[in-house]
Amino acid sequence: MAASQYRRSALCEAIQFNSPDQVQEIIDFVGLPVMVEYKTDGSVHLRVIRGTYEVAVACAGDYLVKHENGKIEAVKKDDFESQYEPVDSGSG
Repeated sequence: MAASQYRRSALCEAIQFNSPDQVQEIIDFVGLPVMVEYKTDGSVHLRVIRGTYEVAVACAGDYLVKHENGKIEAVKKDDFESQYEPVDSGSG
């Protein structure tokens, strides 16, 4: 699944984390180290290492958003879908 463009107050790119099979695709997207954590309850968390004390944690279904300034954040699916609108990549 390729990254798509979305609009909030400014243009950003986002990719949805659905499974650990996407790890290389997500590394390519964020350009940062990531770690996959398998929880005892069966859930999977993806940690994007932004700095020594800065980690963005995405659960399956969450979106990783890359803002124009390069900041990466994890956004819950419901929040993402209510706050961001897709940008038609065919226009322009």
